[in-house]
Amino acid sequence: MVRKQISKWGRAAVCGLAAMACLSGCTRGKSLTVAVNPGKTDAPVQSMTQVKQPEGIGYEDFKARNALREENALSDAFVGSVKRFSYDSAGRILAQSDENRNYSPVSLYFALALAAEGAEGKTGEEFFALLGVDDREELADQCRKLYRLLYVDNECGRQALANSLWIAQGLPLKEAYLTTAQEDFYASLFSVDFGSPETGKAIGKWISDQTNGTLEPQITTSPQEVMSIINTVYFNDQWINEFVQSANRKGSFTAADGTEVECEYMYSEYSAYSYFEGDGYAGTSLGFKNGGSIRFILPDEGASVKTLVEQEGKLQEMFEPQKEVHAMVKLSLPKFTFGDSLELTELLQDMGLREAFTGQADFSAMTDGQAVISWVKQETHIGLDENGVEASAYTEIALAGGVMEESFYELNLNRPFLYGIMSKEGVPLFIGVCNNPAQ
Repeated sequence: MVRKQISKWGRAAVCGLAAMACLSGCTRGKSLTVAVNPGKTDAPVQSMTQVKQPEGIGYEDFKARNALREENALSDAFVGSVKRFSYDSAGRILAQSDENRNYSPVSLYFALALAAEGAEGKTGEEFFALLGVDDREELADQCRKLYRLLYVDNECGRQALANSLWIAQGLPLKEAYLTTAQEDFYASLFSVDFGSPETGKAIGKWISDQTNGTLEPQITTSPQEVMSIINTVYFNDQWINEFVQSANRKGSFTAADGTEVECEYMYSEYSAYSYFEGDGYAGTSLGFKNGGSIRFILPDEGASVKTLVEQEGKLQEMFEPQKEVHAMVKLSLPKFTFGDSLELTELLQDMGLREAFTGQADFSAMTDGQAVISWVKQETHIGLDENGVEASAYTEIALAGGVMEESFYELNLNRPFLYGIMSKEGVPLFIGVCNNPAQ
């Protein structure tokens, strides 16, 4: 597997995603007091419900794989909505910078879906429009199925999701919301004292445990918080055709700013690689052992990643080519490892999610107290080497109690290029741009 590197969030080359919510105010109506002991307790963190994850299916258990797909068939409309959200948001993000970018659309989608399950009124309408569903029932049903389909844990790799709710001691939440969180999002429940530093440590340890020790965030909580929603996902898979380290070579890479940097290239020749071309680009796709893939897209000489992704519909065209051939491809791929940080509040507002950030926000399906989203951010990391890929995403949504043909082809990725990690269902897990592999 990819060698673990140290990032500012801890050991990188991981996949993690987190959505954190901070609510305040009293609650009324049909609520459920979720604290283990509604009164005062000396324990700052108490585990209430540990939800069992889906069963991992063996790499060669094709019968079980087929049964899983049949039992959790996704609607074409939902898959289309996830893809539209993914490419729309990714296009906006990748066009903003000449630096390396790594973004997990599925991370942000699941984080927003958990928040959307607690939204009502116009706030809910904006969430559902953004996520491309009619209502929370459809969203919960389809997210449950997607969760199960994305969950992979076998001898060749792991693609594991996990959710949890961290709830202030004595806080009543709507029973329907908690039920949906547990049954459709596989969320474990914890009763905590957000005024204790032990709570932040416990949340950080939970994230580390779910991501195989590769992500160790330093979580800080405050007494004003009353709930945190955490979701993690860990991705680690092997190439179907691994690169041979002895074939590696040193070479130069022309960064987005025109400077030349030296990096280590992995090199291979396989006749089974897919190859595709379009107006302004060429690309190839490499398969993972568990059925997913990663696409690499190289802009033509004189073109740039920015000019391509700024064109409406271009990103989806590149990652879902109408025609591709399986041919002999000589591929030169730079080894790279980098992290990224994104502030996503303005992006979501531009995409139509507006009321949730104002005093008119309605999260009454979650709590009767006032709650508004104060900000949204994502931290990611990706590592790629001869054996495979590990990638990370950590999305945080903070809510506060007030406004706040058999041919020969050659693809030398020696200048800025796009990449996208796709699940076997075709859902984009990560989309990014490598502008400088030596950064």
